[in-house]
Amino acid sequence: MVNDLFRAVAHPIRRRIIERLGNGPATVGEVTSGLGVSKPAITKHLKVLEESGVVVRQVVGRTHRLALNPAALIDAVEWVDRQRALWERMFDTVEEYLADKEKTTVTETTTPGTTVRIERTYQAPAAVLFDAWTDPEVIRRWWHAGPDWETAAAEVDLRVGGRLLVVMRDTDGAEYTGTGTYTVVEPPSRLGWIWHGEEGEAGTGSRLDLEITEDGGVTTMVLTHSGLPDEHSADEFRGGWGLCLDNLAKVVAP
Repeated sequence: MVNDLFRAVAHPIRRRIIERLGNGPATVGEVTSGLGVSKPAITKHLKVLEESGVVVRQVVGRTHRLALNPAALIDAVEWVDRQRALWERMFDTVEEYLADKEKTTVTETTTPGTTVRIERTYQAPAAVLFDAWTDPEVIRRWWHAGPDWETAAAEVDLRVGGRLLVVMRDTDGAEYTGTGTYTVVEPPSRLGWIWHGEEGEAGTGSRLDLEITEDGGVTTMVLTHSGLPDEHSADEFRGGWGLCLDNLAKVVAP
C-alpha cells in the first residue's frame, strides 16, 4: 500500500493535482487545467491517483468532481515517521558524500520568472558532450526526466532551421513530446534552439542555449533556458533538466 502511495506522488504532475485538491474538491477540468500535458496523459495520471486511493471521484450527471482522501496517506506518514531517525543519521554523512563526488560539479541558478541556468562539469571531451546532444542514438539513452523513464523517439536535423524531436515516456506509459528549431549549430562548443512543447504547454517558444568548453580534458557545460513565462515554469523545467542531466552524466562517464 505504501509503495502505491509513493508511486502516486512520485510524478510532478500528480503532485500538482494533489496540491490543487488541497484547497478542496474540484471538477476534473478545474484541477487539471494549465498543466501542460495532453488529455491522454492527464487520464493516466488521474487513474494512478484514484487506484492508489489518494483521490476519489464523485460523478453527478455529467460532472466529475475529485477530492483528496487523507486517510489513504496514513500508511505513508507512519512509514516516514519510522524512518525519520535513520534519515537524520544519514544526513550527517551528506557533506562527506558530496565532497567525494569528483566527476560532476553542478551549479544551478534560477532567475525568477524567466531563466534557468545549469552548469555541470564532466571528465569527458567536449566532442563527446556535443554528440550526446545531437546524436539520436545517444539522446535515447539519457534525454528523459527520470531514472526509470525512457526516450521513445529522437530525431535530429542538425542545421540552423533544422528540427529536433524528443519523445519521453514515463513509468505509466504516458508520453511527453518536445520539439525544437535549431538557431545555433557550432560543434563542439555551441548549440541553440527554440523549444516547442505539447499544445498549450508552458515554455513553448522559450529558448535554450548550450555552451561547452573543454580545458585539460575537463569539460564545462552550461545550459541556459530563457523566456519561460513564470517562476513555477522555471522551477518545473529546472527539475526536469536536472533529472535529464543526471542521466547524461552516467552516459558520458569514463
